Amino acid sequence: MKIIYLLLDAISYKHSWLNNRILMPNLNNYSKNALNFHNHYSVTHNTRGNLASMLSGISSSLTKVMGRKQSFRDNKYGNIQNRIREMGYTSNYFGSQPLFQNEKVGDNLDFDNCKYFSPSMSDFYIPAEKFNIKVREELNNIGKNSFSIFHYTDCHEPYETPDNKLTKKEYPNIFKFHYRLSNILYRIPRKFFYNFFYPKNLKKKLDIFRKYPDLKNLCPNPFGSISTPERYSSFYEMVWQNIEFQKEYENMMFVSLRYLDKKITNIIEYIKLKYSKNSLIFISSDHGNNGVISPKTKKNEGCLTDDATHIPLTVMTFDEDLRNKLDIRGDVNNLTSHTNLYNTILNIVDPLNYKIQKSLLNKKEINKYVFSEINDSRLSYGECRMRGKNKEIIFKIDPSDNLDDIKLIEKKNIINDFLDEDYEKYYSIKENFNNNLFERY
Repeated sequence: MKIIYLLLDAISYKHSWLNNRILMPNLNNYSKNALNFHNHYSVTHNTRGNLASMLSGISSSLTKVMGRKQSFRDNKYGNIQNRIREMGYTSNYFGSQPLFQNEKVGDNLDFDNCKYFSPSMSDFYIPAEKFNIKVREELNNIGKNSFSIFHYTDCHEPYETPDNKLTKKEYPNIFKFHYRLSNILYRIPRKFFYNFFYPKNLKKKLDIFRKYPDLKNLCPNPFGSISTPERYSSFYEMVWQNIEFQKEYENMMFVSLRYLDKKITNIIEYIKLKYSKNSLIFISSDHGNNGVISPKTKKNEGCLTDDATHIPLTVMTFDEDLRNKLDIRGDVNNLTSHTNLYNTILNIVDPLNYKIQKSLLNKKEINKYVFSEINDSRLSYGECRMRGKNKEIIFKIDPSDNLDDIKLIEKKNIINDFLDEDYEKYYSIKENFNNNLFERY
């Protein structure tokens, strides 16, 4: 079976195809004949931490990967890539941004095929219409028995898709900011010089294009477009000081969502045309859209609010036999998490040894609670959210890069108010989960 995971970076549930037909109408139409998860949560607020948990089936405090500071190799509990290789499956990762930050150069992170088409989403952004060229090529190359992730980054800020045009009519406040006198006389000419004439950037561009030979045709605007207001100083300060400015900025995100919706449709139709038989498609986000969450909200309410962690997940197929066999249809409102992907893939690949009770494809309850966690010395505080059907328990601790302090939080380390009964419930569930993990290997 071809298992294809379309990972769409930074889309919150409330903006997604499962909740907003206007923003993502094409994916909304596909979802009507698919299996949709309406209470699905990420384990943290960034790509790296979530991908580690998706591939290992455990929370970010156990993978020891919560962001760019940690290496995927810090995870001592194994991953899906190695497990399915034993069953005759290959694993593949294709990204318009790199995963390596603290990895050795050339580390494929246990994928059989791991390709990065750009070294930096910020400096060398590849729009979906260009990325689709590589996606089609790789779909043609991967084997029949495979699990493959294709990582799109169009909805991540800064919003620079080909459809994002800065016009005075649509964005009067941002337009005025962008073409203020100081920008026209100083910052815009300086950025133009940096992009096209600055020796250091010219050398960097040549070096990058040498290392990534396809990138010259894939990236239309190295170092970002001149007309992207987010690239200029004090832009974000203006966004969060003026409600009208905020609305315009959010509309920039909406344009990106509509753009991605159109381009993902092209790939889905390609899969339908060429690989509809015995293929399964997962469509989800890694985390919510942090770009439109205000700094004040992050400081007061934390980095793991619903906007940051409540995300869409749809599973679909064009193979009617497979749809009927796995019952790929309907809506699931039970709590699910990125950690459930691990057992789901095992269940699909080897259903005799990995029972359906452990899988997302089992529509019955598989989680009474789901966890989202983060700690980082750069934050105001570390945070754990334990979400249940009718209750959410939140614990905050002092910020640190030592992830052991969030693996099982001690009562003495909690800095916010809490109920003893909530803590006892948290401690019992988390301790049991941590202990049971050791039975896996």
